[in-house]
Amino acid sequence: MAETGPDERRRNERAPFYKEVEVVGAGMHRCSEISIGGIYLVTKQGFPMGTRITLRFKLYDADERPIQVQARVLYIHEGVGVGLGFVGLNSGDRARIVKFIEQG
Repeated sequence: MAETGPDERRRNERAPFYKEVEVVGAGMHRCSEISIGGIYLVTKQGFPMGTRITLRFKLYDADERPIQVQARVLYIHEGVGVGLGFVGLNSGDRARIVKFIEQG
């Protein structure tokens, strides 16, 4: 099977998402887009391919509770950012992300 790049792996609609996302244990990082499958972090910090991290973020500043989810590093753009795939996103948070994207 041929290696696929990030563009070929995109299966979900993405939306701009310019917010700070907490990488638990590694501080705050800027995010640039989100989908129900994951997010893109703009960061120069290196996260090795396949690493699992915990994310915490709010879709809207007024949200009462943040989304907290595990994510895995799917691809790396050295010195620019990383593509993260959600692992075990619960149905309630998934619905919140879908609504956020639809309201785009």
